[in-house]
Amino acid sequence: MYFDWRKVQLVTPAKRYQGQFIDGLIALALFISSNYLSKVFIQQGATADMLTIALPLIYFLLSDGLPNGQSIGKRIIGISVVNMNTGKACSFLGSFLRNAPSLFLGLIDAVLIVFRRRQRFGDILARTVVINGTPKF
Repeated sequence: MYFDWRKVQLVTPAKRYQGQFIDGLIALALFISSNYLSKVFIQQGATADMLTIALPLIYFLLSDGLPNGQSIGKRIIGISVVNMNTGKACSFLGSFLRNAPSLFLGLIDAVLIVFRRRQRFGDILARTVVINGTPKF
């Protein structure tokens, strides 16, 4: 079976921003809770600081590799990240490749999704698109 990404409904920028907003809230909650828990159980120091930063960063980088290519925010909104070539759900490696550039490009990367293919730089790098619904492959 052949997957043609041009024949699926790509997600509107508004829906993508909604999913990113929810995922941002989740990352913030992870940051706050890990900061609190690390101060209670680990006290202070580099280990506590690393834990506080690591949990939200891991979620941000790898969350699109969760089942069906859906971070929690994407699952709530009803959208998925799929590989452009296969139509399969995004992998953890694909999630890392598509999200890591956002750490450096920030707002510039977010603006790219308004163009025809609705892809950020990370999507181009990881060969992914964001679709409505869940993958069929």
